[in-house]
Amino acid sequence: MAPPPTGPLTDIDSKQLTVTKSRRPLPKCPDSELGFGKVITDHMLKIQWHAGKGWGAPAIIAAGPIGLHPFAHVFHYAIECYEGMKAYVDDAGETRLFRPEMNMKRFNDSSARLCLPAFDGTELLACIKELLRVDKEWIPTKRGFAMYLRPVIFSTTPWLGLTQCSEAMILVLMSPVGPYFKSGFVPIKLSVDAKYIRAWPGGTGNIKYGGNYGSTVISQKEAASGGASQSLYVYDVDEFVTEAGTMNIFFLWTNERGEKELVTPTLEDGTILPGVTRQSVIDLANEWGECLVTEKMLPFREIAAAFDRNELHEIFGTGTAAVIQPIGFITHREKNVRSPERYVFPNSPHTASLIGPITTTVYS
Repeated sequence: MAPPPTGPLTDIDSKQLTVTKSRRPLPKCPDSELGFGKVITDHMLKIQWHAGKGWGAPAIIAAGPIGLHPFAHVFHYAIECYEGMKAYVDDAGETRLFRPEMNMKRFNDSSARLCLPAFDGTELLACIKELLRVDKEWIPTKRGFAMYLRPVIFSTTPWLGLTQCSEAMILVLMSPVGPYFKSGFVPIKLSVDAKYIRAWPGGTGNIKYGGNYGSTVISQKEAASGGASQSLYVYDVDEFVTEAGTMNIFFLWTNERGEKELVTPTLEDGTILPGVTRQSVIDLANEWGECLVTEKMLPFREIAAAFDRNELHEIFGTGTAAVIQPIGFITHREKNVRSPERYVFPNSPHTASLIGPITTTVYS
């Protein structure tokens, strides 16, 4: 047996990227028929990693099934995480990604939490851009539509023992998508769920780990049976708000000091995913300067109290998939918390009917 390599491990190198075009192009779906995540483009990016060697040469190949050993850790211990990104074509015909450097940082952070190998995010992003060039004709151009990108990294270690990762793979898949919710850009209903806990301090709620989401399907099913689109997850006896389905959540209210305030749950307890769209809304609201912007531990009773004072003005969710989603109702036990039909900032051009001013402005 040859001795293991003793030099530095190789990182992802976009200059080594190879492109092998598909010999059987897939049929394209008209924009009007696109849902979310049901159509795959012709090509995908694949990069493999081995302990003692590092990352191999990245390759753009025809999208399709991959072969894995049945003992692969991803099957048995769910050692995987992913990202969600979107690309658009602008008026000049150029392809645009939305703050992709933030996705690359979060992807690396998620990988580190699961003891998956680190990678050079700048080099991976260069490979992703080339994938977009190869399949540019798949990017929808209709307003409200986009190319959704799903980078995923997982352990392919072929051993039933629970050990550190010795083999891994990155895939980047692409799917042209329409609106995340079938109802489109209209307010949705949430149902508060204190039974099924999505995340807790010290857990994995602050990374994009598949296990955070798969375990919430039962909650979503129960929410849907009650007429809601998503669950609003809370935890602890104080019912601290975490996320709304797969979205971060925001509340615009007048606080008890009489100040306009945009509030979202804090990242500090580790139960909230640091969303790219979430941070963008915070940045924009601070720049806008028409209200305080606060990240805090948020017990649901504070939301209910603002509603009872008739000072809850707007509720919305944010995420890569949904972008920004107005929320009209939240059901909590036997009580409905409802967004007002209209709220206007004093002396502001930002007005809205049915959908709040921040949601309308960011969406526009």
